[in-house]
Amino acid sequence: MPPDVADAIVRIESQTFIRHIDWFDELGSTNDYALSISADPELTTPRLIWTDRQLAGRGRSGHAWWSARGSLTFSLLLDRDVSRLPPEVWPQISLVTGLAIAEALAEEVPGRSVGVKWPNDIQVDGLKVCGILMEPSPRHSGRLVVGVGINVANSFREAPAELRAIATALCDQQLAGSEPIAVLLNVLQRWNEFVERLQRGELHLPSEWQRRCVLTNRRVRVTMGSTNLEGYCRGIDESGALLVETSQGTVRQVAGTVRLIGA
Repeated sequence: MPPDVADAIVRIESQTFIRHIDWFDELGSTNDYALSISADPELTTPRLIWTDRQLAGRGRSGHAWWSARGSLTFSLLLDRDVSRLPPEVWPQISLVTGLAIAEALAEEVPGRSVGVKWPNDIQVDGLKVCGILMEPSPRHSGRLVVGVGINVANSFREAPAELRAIATALCDQQLAGSEPIAVLLNVLQRWNEFVERLQRGELHLPSEWQRRCVLTNRRVRVTMGSTNLEGYCRGIDESGALLVETSQGTVRQVAGTVRLIGA
């Protein structure tokens, strides 16, 4: 284990809510690993699964997540009893995670526009810099895995051509380089702040989301399977559902892929 990682593990376990860390130089998927161990009733949680390089990362709907060294890829394994996050608030955790990451990344790229795109993307100046994949454990009904991939020091000059037009990394957006370990520590601290507010009933999710939402009042198409819904994004409701104003009225959308129309 590199000395900087060993030092980071000590700092994370002393300065954040994380109680155990599994670190890997390389790993297929942090989410897959977290799910594979989630059935163990004696497992220490909240748990961080963190790898220097993810070889088979997954996004929503089975999409692959491109990753090279310098990216920040990790998963949080949470237990509802330990984290005080009952399943009824799980649908909001992905959005809360996005907000926390957006706040942390805004500090890394001052002067840039950092926003959230429902349900699970973070953008810098309109380019995707982070994705989130949340999965309940099929082996333990009380456990949840939140996977995060942030493009930090993995320049997109090395990415496949089709990705360069839609995604970016922090190192491509600034003169001074961000360090993945420093970003990770900041993200975990921000995440804890947002979740504690959610637990105390002090987080008004719609207004917090509105501050960072890149879709508000823009015409969108939401695709769910073979069904398309078109209208204007009006933010989210308190449960985290997307609100789309159509000619027939406002529709709550709880899942789907969103694209801007005319963008």
